[in-house]
Amino acid sequence: MLAAAVPAVDGASLMELVVVEVTLDGNRRPAKVARLRPIGEQRILAQLLLPKLVKLQGWNLVLSGIEELKGVAGQTRGVAQTWVCKLWVPDNAVGYRVRDTCQQGVLAPKSAIRQSSGTRGRLVVTTDYVTPLQRYTLCAEVHHHQVSTFPAGRLVDCHIEWMSDETFELGGLRVCASHEDQPERLERAGWLVEIDVKERELTKREARMLR
Repeated sequence: MLAAAVPAVDGASLMELVVVEVTLDGNRRPAKVARLRPIGEQRILAQLLLPKLVKLQGWNLVLSGIEELKGVAGQTRGVAQTWVCKLWVPDNAVGYRVRDTCQQGVLAPKSAIRQSSGTRGRLVVTTDYVTPLQRYTLCAEVHHHQVSTFPAGRLVDCHIEWMSDETFELGGLRVCASHEDQPERLERAGWLVEIDVKERELTKREARMLR
C-alpha cells in the first residue's frame, strides 16, 4: 500500500478516461476495462480490469480494479489498484444532468432517453445501508440545486456501465414503495449522466429576434 497517492501515468496531467467492454487476450467473452488515454488518441497509457465505481462527489471520481504488471521474468501479475480522478469540466459547469434509462424496469429506447429533460442538480455516489437488500451497497443520489430533505432520485446497488469523454451510464435498482395491495419491490433502473452547464443568457438583440 502506498503512503500517498501517486500519478497513474508519469508526466501526464490531463487524460481521457473511458470505461468500455473489450475482448481480452485468451478470453472470448467481453470484459469491462477502464482506460486512460491521451486526449484524442486511442493509445492506452494505463488500464484497470473489472473496474468498480467506489465513490463520486463533486468532480471527484474513484475507481478500483485490477492492474496488470509485467514481472522481471516477463510474467503478468494482477494487483489491486485504485484511481482517484478529478474530472475536467468547463468553467460554466453547475452540476450533472441525469436521465432515466429504464421505465418500470424496462429499458427505454435511446431516442426517448435523449429527448427527456432529466433531472439537473448534484450527484453523489457513496456506500449506504439499503433495508430491502439487508446490506450495505453503493448508492447514487441526485439532488436538486435547491436545498431539499430528500433526493430527487436514487439508485441502489449501482455500478458503472460505461464511460466516454462526455457522458457515463450508471446501472442499478430502484426501490418502489408499497402502494395499496402492491408490496415494496426492486426494479431495474439506470441513469445516463452528463455534465450540466449554465446556459448563457440571451442578449437584448437575440431576445428581440426570437419574438
